[in-house]
Amino acid sequence: MVKSINEIRYEKSGVILFNSYSKIGTEVLSNLHLCRMEYEGKVFHSSEQLFYWLRLTGYPEHQEALLQCPTPKETKNMGDKFMKKLGIADDIYRDVQLLRLAIRVKYNCCREFKAFLDNHPNDYIVEYAWWGDNEYGCVDEERSLKYDWKQGIVRGKNVCGRIISGVRNEQKDENGKCIITRPECLDTMQPLTLFS
Repeated sequence: MVKSINEIRYEKSGVILFNSYSKIGTEVLSNLHLCRMEYEGKVFHSSEQLFYWLRLTGYPEHQEALLQCPTPKETKNMGDKFMKKLGIADDIYRDVQLLRLAIRVKYNCCREFKAFLDNHPNDYIVEYAWWGDNEYGCVDEERSLKYDWKQGIVRGKNVCGRIISGVRNEQKDENGKCIITRPECLDTMQPLTLFS
């Protein structure tokens, strides 16, 4: 559980809601959105794929297998299985750094994503996670309004939406691109050994 990130309440009608199922033009914000991305000489099909590839730092065979996944959903499923098998625990502080890097790369590589964010400079961005994830997204306060994109209030930590908004708002280089820096956590991630 994320303990130091506060939950926020959002009126649905006053924010940009997104998820991979949205089909209202906001699905480009989803980590499962297909787009060609390049990072460290590798090609990725989504920010989800890059995110899991980064989480598997120190396990090159698993990273390579992940790159063979044809869809973001398959990438997520395989990544979750690898992490469980390898005993890599969720760590929100590490994962926020890695997801922020993946979103910055997406901003630089996906014109549709960049254009959407640039055209909505002041809007709150909220991952509408009706499936129940109130850490990376938000869920309905009123169960009867689940799946309703306009009415009601959602509540959650909205980590993914807040990272996207943060990347949108951060200073860019002279070409209007995100500045890509290597997160410190990548240098401390070690493969597990029998005695670790």
